[in-house]
Order: sequence, then C-alpha cells, then structure tokens
Amino acid sequence: MRKATSRRPSGEPYVFPERLTARLAGISAFPVTIAEAPSGFGKTTAVREFLRGTRHNGRQSWYTCFGEHPTKVWEGICRLFGNVDIEVARRLKGLFPASVETLPDIAELMRECRCDIPTFLVIDNYQLFDSRIPYHIAHAFSAHSNPNLHMLFITQPLPTFEIAIQNANIHRLGTRDFFFDRENTARLCRAAGARMAEKEIDRIQSVSEGWVSAILLQASNYMETGALADARDMDALVETAIWNRMPEAEHEFLLGLSLLESFTPKQAAIMAGASTLPERLFKMLKNSFFISYIADKGVYAVHSILNDYLKQRFENQPREFAEILIRRAGAACAAASEYFPAARFFGEVRDYGAILSMPLTTSYLNEQKEKDIVAFLERIVGECPEETLREYPFAVLTFAFQFMKSGKRALFSQMVRLLRAITDAPSGPPESTISRIRGETALLLSFTEFNDIAKMSAYHREALLHLNMSEDGDLPKTVVFGSTPWTFGVASVLCLYWSKSGELDAELALMEECMPLYIKLSNGHGAGADSVMRAEACLYRGEEADAEAASHKALYEARSARQTCISLCAELVLARLSILRGDGETFAKTRESLRGYGKEFPERAVMRMVDICLASLDLSLGRTEGLPDWLRDVESIKKTLYIQGHACGLILYGKLLLLEKRSPELYGLTEPAMELAHGMNYELPRLYQHLCLAVAYKEEGREDEAANHLSRALRIALPDRIYLPFAESGTTLLPLLEKAKLNFDIQRMTALIALCKRHSSGVASVRRHLDPTVSVLTPREREIALLAKERCSTREIASRLFISENTVKSALKIIYGKLEVHSKNELASLDF
Repeated sequence: MRKATSRRPSGEPYVFPERLTARLAGISAFPVTIAEAPSGFGKTTAVREFLRGTRHNGRQSWYTCFGEHPTKVWEGICRLFGNVDIEVARRLKGLFPASVETLPDIAELMRECRCDIPTFLVIDNYQLFDSRIPYHIAHAFSAHSNPNLHMLFITQPLPTFEIAIQNANIHRLGTRDFFFDRENTARLCRAAGARMAEKEIDRIQSVSEGWVSAILLQASNYMETGALADARDMDALVETAIWNRMPEAEHEFLLGLSLLESFTPKQAAIMAGASTLPERLFKMLKNSFFISYIADKGVYAVHSILNDYLKQRFENQPREFAEILIRRAGAACAAASEYFPAARFFGEVRDYGAILSMPLTTSYLNEQKEKDIVAFLERIVGECPEETLREYPFAVLTFAFQFMKSGKRALFSQMVRLLRAITDAPSGPPESTISRIRGETALLLSFTEFNDIAKMSAYHREALLHLNMSEDGDLPKTVVFGSTPWTFGVASVLCLYWSKSGELDAELALMEECMPLYIKLSNGHGAGADSVMRAEACLYRGEEADAEAASHKALYEARSARQTCISLCAELVLARLSILRGDGETFAKTRESLRGYGKEFPERAVMRMVDICLASLDLSLGRTEGLPDWLRDVESIKKTLYIQGHACGLILYGKLLLLEKRSPELYGLTEPAMELAHGMNYELPRLYQHLCLAVAYKEEGREDEAANHLSRALRIALPDRIYLPFAESGTTLLPLLEKAKLNFDIQRMTALIALCKRHSSGVASVRRHLDPTVSVLTPREREIALLAKERCSTREIASRLFISENTVKSALKIIYGKLEVHSKNELASLDF
C-alpha cells in the first residue's frame, strides 16, 4: 500500500504510513471512531482523505468545534443527524445538555436511528466541546447497530480525569498510529518534491521522530534552501522553514490573522488593510499546509503550531504596529457580529467610541454573562473619559442595567448620575430623547427598591410618564430589558417577592394591581408573573385546585406575550402539583415539557432556568445524580445567576448538601446564605435554610437544635400558611412537628402535618411510576419496615434503632402510605 490517496490543493500528493492506512480502513467497520492525538499529527487530514476516497460509497457531514457555547456545539451535532434521520435529530436536540442522566436516552435514540446508505458524521476539534464527560458521550453515540452509520470524533488528548471506558463498538486511533517510520518519511519527502540523500532522510527521521508536521517543514525548507533546518524545537523549525522565507507584507498579514480564532475571506481582507483580499494572499491561504479551510463553517483557521509561533512574535512587535493590527482585529470581529471579542480588541487600544457605538444590547450582553462581561464593562467605564460616555446615553443605560443585576451598586449609581447629568445639561440631545432617557432611568431606579412592590411601582409610573412624552407614544419601548428573564433567571416569583412574613396576601394583591402598569411600560415583559405568584402561594398552602387554575392562567398570559421565563415558572408549579397528587404520568409529561423549552429556546437564560426547574423536581424526589455541574458549586451558582437569584439558587444547593449528608458544608453555608436572604428581603430562602438545618440536626440526633430551627421556620411560614417546604423535608421532621403543635396555631399545624404526609405519599407514588424497581422508602424507613416485618413491637424497634417510639409510630404511618398497606400482616407479604 504505497499509493497516495489524493492530492493537496498545492498539487502535492498525500502520503500516509501503511499502519495508518490500515487503521483508517477500520473506520467503516465501527459505529464510532475516536482519533485522538496532539496537535500537528495530521488527524483531520488523514480522516478527510480517507473519507474522500470512500465518497462514492456514501455521504459525509462535518462539524468543527471552535470553542463555541456547548449549546451551539450540540446544535451542530444535531444538524449532522438532520441529513440522516430528521426525527432523531429533533429528539437529540431536546437531550441537551448531555449529562450522566441523559446518556441512556442518547443511546436509546441511537438504536432507533435509521440510516439507509453508508454515512460518516465527523466532529472535529472535539476537545473544544465544553463537557465533563466527552468519552461517555461518544460511547452513548456508539450504541446503535446500524452498519451504515459511522461517527468520527477527531480530538486532541481529552482530560485524563475521565476514564476511557473500553467499548467494542469504538475504533480508536492514537498518537502512535500517526507516526511516520523511516520508509514513510522518505516517501513523504519525495511526494513533497524534496529529493534527499539517505543520510538526510535519516537526519529528518531522527529530528522529527516521525512527527508529520516536522517532516513537512523540513522537506519544505530543503526544497527552498537545499539544506535541512538545524532545529529540533518546533518554533525554530517554523521560523526557518516558513517565517524567514516570506516577504514582509505576508509577515504583517499572518501576525494579524494570529489574533483571530478563525476568519472569513472578508475578515482576512480587513486584517490585510484592504477592501478585498489580494490574490497573492488568497493563494497563500489556499496553498499553505498550516492554514486550513473549515468547510462546514466556511472559514479559515491557522494551525495551532504556526499560530503559537505567530503569537510569540506578535508580543515582540512595536506597540504602534501592534495597535494597528489589534484595531483591524476589532473591525474584523465587528464585521462578523462578534461584538464582545471586537470590544476586547478595541479596549486594548482604548478606542472607547468604537466599543460604545456597537450594538451591545441587553440581549447580547445577557448571552455573554458567563464570559465575565460585567468585569469587562467595569473596566471600560473606569477607563473611558466621561465626555465620551455622555455621547452614548443608551449604552450607559444598558451598562447600568448589567451593573444592577450583578450587584455593582457603586457603578450603578455612577451610571445613574451620568444619565442625570446628560438630561440636565443646558445643551444636549433633543427633548424627546431626554424624555426617553429620563423614563429609562426611572425604570432603572425602580430596582433600587427591589423587592418592595409599591415603591417599585411608583418608579414605573414616573417612567411611563416620561416615556409617553418621547417619540414612542403610547407603547414605549425600553432598551433596558432585552431578553433578561423577569425573574432574573430563577424559577420562582414567590421567592423574589415574598418579602415579609404575614404580608403575603397583601403582596399578592399589590402584584396584581401593579403588574398591568409595568406590562404596559415594558411591552409585555413579565406578563403572567402575578398569576404565577398566586399559583405558587396556593401550591405552598396545599390549595391544589386554585394553584392549578392560576398556573394555567399564567401560561396563557405568558405565552401570549412570549415570556418564556414566566411559562417555566408556571410549568414548574404544575409539575410540583403532580408530585403532591402522586400523579406520576402527569409528572413525567410536565417534566418532559420543561426540557422541551431548552430545545425550543436555546438562549443562555432559558437553558439555566430549565436546569433549575429540573433540579428542583429531582431534589424534591430525593435525587441528586442528574444535577448540572454549575448547581453543585457555590461560586458557579453566583457566576451563573444574577445577584437577585443567588439566595434562591442556594436553596437548591442546601437541599443537595442535605441529601448527600454533607452536614459540615451545610452548616458553613447557612450564615452567609441567611445574610444574603436578609439583605434581599427574601423570606422563602430564610425559611428553607432553617428547615435544612432542622433536618440535618434531627438526623444527627441533636433534637434541641433541630427543634429551635424548626420553630424559627414555623414563625416565618405559619402566618402566611406556607406549608410545602416542610412537606418537602420528608418524614424526618414529623415527630418534631407533632410536638410543636401546642406552641402554634393548632389548625394551621394540623393542615401543615397533613400536607407533609400527602406529599411524602405523592413522592413515593411518582418514584414508583418513574422506576418501579427503586425502593420508595428512605434508608431509615426501610430499617423500621424490616423490623416491623419481623413482628417487632414499636418499643422493640425504637430500642434497636435508638429512636423514640413516637418516631417509629410516625414512620410506620408513612411507610404504610408509601407501600399502600394497612397492617404489619400486609407488610410481611411484601419485598422491599
């Protein structure tokens, strides 16, 4: 096997080692191939040329990762399947994000995939897919048995912390498969046009150690100079074989391109300082083996080996020359609507006017939240002269809103002062524009009274007055909100706006009174929020019918105004209602509906809200294995959610710690979580923190401390009849609640305890529906049930387990409810 498979754009043939050719032939025999080797080993070239040789036998589609958001990568993978099985592609899209929980679903979907002709789906640069389980995802895709379907993952070495599981359905190409031995090195040099003596081939083989990139560079240098480069490290070889042989104009061009991750011909022309790309430079892009064309994206990319060398040279360029190229890079990114990268480049050269004049809308900035966009904006307003900021009042408004959502109070106040200075200046924008700025400033200031509904509404009235005087007339449009979720990314209106124990009914009435004005002001932003808040209140009180009706009303209002975040809140109420009712079928359907939002609305904020909704449901069922990584870490929660949502996010984290028996971490979290909730006037997070502590202390046998926190939780909850959080704690607190009856309103305590028992039974029923093989009993309940099955008395069970007889009696009631039996005789006949 000594023939070249095809020819390069330059006309030179490709040569591959016999071992590699044989290994590539195996691609057609496996569901999945993983080609994993470091940069510069020719992985992409080898796979592309193999597939080019098999093109007449089937079809192929490529997707190349460029470090995009994982959502975009997943969409790209789904598009590959769109040419194979449209239904599979559609359903696969709904399984994002790929996690340990969804891997079985992906595998099952692959088994259903229909593929009638040989098909190769290639994911290149797979190492740039931001996933913690890259190997496991590839394994899930290999589950199909269709002989026509072949997936290829081309990747640099993946993280070593993930164990590469052995799988007979996966064909692996590793680094050693891509090495050239001496014979193939000679063939490659001859194919490249370099005629060398045997001793020179020996030297290349010795220096390159079979690395194809080094071999090609030496061959290129030999053809140009008649000698081999005296260099063992790659940078020196690049300098000798490529850099030193280029004219100065091409040096400048390549240095500029090194600033961009990828580029179109139009962007390349901007980097060359021209309106169109000169023909000689276009030929260089097409013929250089260190510049690749990524067909599936329609862009070029400089190979990382050359790019690393160019970046080192760029660092040593004179500042004046470097700034010219940086400014061009900013213009190139802006031309492709890549505004944040463009702003970074313009920031480096202090061109603040260029930054402020770009369409950095709230919607765009929201999508960049996890890229430290706020820190960047903070630096810009700190460095930009005030007179420049004054020229762009709507950019200032947008930045101010980002600072408010991130808790940057000083910067928010600075932006408000600047906006007032703009509107109060003797000469400035037209009067209509001034009215617009004043209206939006009043809207911003309403958040300084968060979450006092009445005070916020007063600012809304002022904002509406000013905005009605602007050019927009009766339907003012604000630049502030964009796609920002009305709930700031959390899935509960009640969590945000229940601000004082005993006043929930008054707050509900205020919300219903004030929301119509706000909706008019914001063109529908938050429509349905008042109905959701009432639905949540009814749910927490155990008023099922009213909660269901209010949820459906909220869904109608929210969907009519395209308010996805409110729809998610309403769907979550319905899912939690199905748990309370023990309706596993409805729960499964509603949970699937929630996941569908992530497929239909791939915006960052929606995806995170879907995560929260699904996590809330899983934690309610006592499950922790499927939670997304960002909800497993306090700093990630704070980075992902706006400051208004931090305390609400910590509710979920506290439940996670409780379920995973991580009591020391829970105790350490409590004080800062309480302070955060107190600072935001949030009652629900305070309530949940006390309940988590009560359960943790109870499980450790520290009954007095548990009773103390339970009493504090009851004092928050009972005035407003908020019962469900207690019910979500399972049966652990029932004995303490029975004891506490006499110290609180007996009627409300009775209702609360009844809801606890109903919810516990509902959880058991839903879990049985989802997985009939899983025990519905907690470990402690199972211990009690096994002893009861052995006909032990209540006293004997209490003595053996070192718990009180009342605890045993309460637990047995729950056990009978979960197992749907009525006596020890019936219990004895069951397996559990």
